[in-house]
Amino acid sequence: MVSVNIPIDKLVLSPFNIRTEMGFGDEEDEELVENVKSEGVKDELLVRPVGDVYEVVRGRRRFLSAKQSGVVKEVPCIVREMTDEEALDNSLMEVIFRKDVDPVSLGKAIKKRLEMSGKSLRWYAEKTKKSPSTLSEWIRMNDLSEDLQKLVSDGSVSFRDALKVARLELPREKQEDLARKATEEGAEEFRKALERIRAEQEKRGAPKGLLIIRVNFGMDSNIYDTLKRIAEEKGLELGDYARSILEEHVAALRRR
Repeated sequence: MVSVNIPIDKLVLSPFNIRTEMGFGDEEDEELVENVKSEGVKDELLVRPVGDVYEVVRGRRRFLSAKQSGVVKEVPCIVREMTDEEALDNSLMEVIFRKDVDPVSLGKAIKKRLEMSGKSLRWYAEKTKKSPSTLSEWIRMNDLSEDLQKLVSDGSVSFRDALKVARLELPREKQEDLARKATEEGAEEFRKALERIRAEQEKRGAPKGLLIIRVNFGMDSNIYDTLKRIAEEKGLELGDYARSILEEHVAALRRR
């Protein structure tokens, strides 16, 4: 593909860039701004023409650094005609395999993508080469309150703990109580409060809408130990891992 230099004032951040709403200006961002001031933008942005401007689909931080530098007048870009769906796909694929991915941003973007296409989670799992269970877990971040989402995005609350909150289907006020606990008292106190809520719900019985399947593996079976070991290797709760296996198996049966 041919790279072209586009004036900075002709570039805008695409609404389909999944990091559009993220902040900019932390220490790492400032370092990038300083680097761009002295070195310029070396790697091309991926943009699409919309009217008389170009939307930045990939390269948000490079674009914002160039814009904030005050000295960069043009930025190297790859120009590509894209539909809204293709723009969102390109933005998702830029970050979906990163270890430091923000599950909240991904969850919002994947939910939006499925709504745009009207297709199934299994279809998008095959398209992105990610498991349906992983995509489903990211989508569950949409069930959290706004304050909890922010805490997950900045790393104050772990993704796994956030999943536990989402699966408990807690009302917003309880979620806000947990968010305040994490903000004011830290992650450890947040986990203790979460475990107390889980214990209370177990005493009262299963949460409304939750279906439970009990499996008896038998005394001589090693399936339980194997599942538990694999779940631990993946950093998952045993119940969460068993559920993901069932979901993938049922999805495979439906395709037949």
